[in-house]
Amino acid sequence: MPAEKISIAAVGDMVPTHRLWREGRPVSPGFAETVEVLQGCDIVFGNLEAPLAVSGFPREKLITFRSDPVLAEDLRSMGFDVISLANNHSMDYGPEALLDTVDALERQGIRCVGAGATLHEARRPVVVEKGGWRVGFLAWSCLLPVGSAAGPLRPGHAPLHVKTTYEINPYYDMEEPGNPPRVRTSVDPAELDLATEAVRALRPDVDFLVASMHWGFGSGTELAEYQPPAGHALIDAGADVVVGHHVHTLHAVESYKGKAILYSSGGFIAQQPREGQSSFILSLYEQMSPDAYAAVLEVTPRSYSVRLLPVQTIDNGLPVPARGEELKRIGGLLSSLSTPLGVQVTSDGSWLNLALT
Repeated sequence: MPAEKISIAAVGDMVPTHRLWREGRPVSPGFAETVEVLQGCDIVFGNLEAPLAVSGFPREKLITFRSDPVLAEDLRSMGFDVISLANNHSMDYGPEALLDTVDALERQGIRCVGAGATLHEARRPVVVEKGGWRVGFLAWSCLLPVGSAAGPLRPGHAPLHVKTTYEINPYYDMEEPGNPPRVRTSVDPAELDLATEAVRALRPDVDFLVASMHWGFGSGTELAEYQPPAGHALIDAGADVVVGHHVHTLHAVESYKGKAILYSSGGFIAQQPREGQSSFILSLYEQMSPDAYAAVLEVTPRSYSVRLLPVQTIDNGLPVPARGEELKRIGGLLSSLSTPLGVQVTSDGSWLNLALT
């Protein structure tokens, strides 16, 4: 076990569609403040939702993204070491664009996890060695547009299929017509077993293990039924932290067996293109919160602590540190969501500190 500590930064969804770097520096002062925090950490992790490619064709789905491969240079300049491609947009322009994205990132020295040319590659872990530490990363997506999951001979991302059913009480509904059914969700047991087996297999080979999950629904703060059991299963198998994303709003942080489940840290880069989009798509974008955070884990051989840098994507979709009343409001929201799940949230005026019970 290493003797010294290590710092790991983790952020959520990134949809960059414009250059983030100009003349050797971040494009704006507020964004530069956030970048400085990332660059000060030993390892930086995030989830990229915009394929970086010129190849491919848009899939038949609700929203498709694609960005210039040159943005891989900007992500490297921000400090990213590992990026998850296990999400519902990595296959927006098909398998060619996905593989070109992997190539563009890896040419910049950024390791990709959660997607690949085959299911075996998509499930393969990434291990980063830094300062005597071996930090492992695994990633899955529960958001699965048709044809996006990798197969034995098919590119795509590492899938965790979720079953959805609708439960009604016929006697209650006879007296309350129009009452909505209860939505029940659960991860496919066989695929969850494969995910936990992957965690157990990686555990002896690393000093710290990060599990990334693309999950959840909608734009509110409610968790889907399947999320806590899936997060608990990954920690039971040996993950040290679960980093969640997808919903473009802040969700609770849970303390489970003294380890953190970050259900959603919000949209970290929000440059979704609006030109030419339908009114329905624009209405979905309007529901996305500008609130997000960068989580910084200070890891020692025996434990770790979690600090959150609250940000808002108010600078051309780029994250700017939240200050004053906005910081207070975000801290209050996270406290109200997380306290029932065993996490105390306090503020020091710039950061939010988490106490895991």
